[in-house]
Amino acid sequence: MKRFITILLVLIVLTVCIGFFRGWFSVSTSKELLGNKLDVNFQVDRDKMNSDAKSLQEKTKSMIGSE
Repeated sequence: MKRFITILLVLIVLTVCIGFFRGWFSVSTSKELLGNKLDVNFQVDRDKMNSDAKSLQEKTKSMIGSE
């Protein structure tokens, strides 16, 4: 069970790293001028994820020769 959790955690970390590199995820911060509040925003670009998935699918089809 420990091995399964470790593999799952590694896959999640790799997905997040690739996602930030490919532009699927972004984090931004903003600070209030009069207070001590800091807003942290996490955004997911689903359109970018879908276009990358379609591109990968097309490349895979061309590599194996099926349409």
